[in-house]
Amino acid sequence: MTLQEKLVEEIEKRQVTRAEFAKIVGVDPTVISSVIKHNRSIGNGTVKRLVDAIGKEFEQFYVYKICEICGEKFLPRSNKIRTCSDECARLLKNEITVQWTRTSNGHSIARETDAQRFGRKVKVAKPKVGIAEYNSVARDEFGSYGKRAAAERLAQSGTMRESMGLG
Repeated sequence: MTLQEKLVEEIEKRQVTRAEFAKIVGVDPTVISSVIKHNRSIGNGTVKRLVDAIGKEFEQFYVYKICEICGEKFLPRSNKIRTCSDECARLLKNEITVQWTRTSNGHSIARETDAQRFGRKVKVAKPKVGIAEYNSVARDEFGSYGKRAAAERLAQSGTMRESMGLG
């Protein structure tokens, strides 16, 4: 017996309308109508409501899944769940991370520039002096790194408006 036939039989047995039956079950009336009219499948949450409201005869309509880690049959709370337990979910997450790490050729993507990440293979030019040395000279001569950078930009372009690109 299909779910569609089982629902029709239960509605006739109780002598109620589809809307009243949906209220008894605790779902929207459109769910019951669409299952009966279109032979649509329903999720495990709706089946659980049917079991709780009507009885155990609706348990046969649960959709079970197989855990991707341990291979055990389980009843998922939603269609997105792929594992039977929190431990299997953690193991699956670790497995996905390992696969991702292998596909990134063993190097951290965060350390690459956009050009390297997207295939343009541009090398980043390293500064001729270290940052600490640059900052100490900037503090001695100008008071801060920002003031030195502004002075360098000004020296390169001639005027402050030109350095800002305002012409």
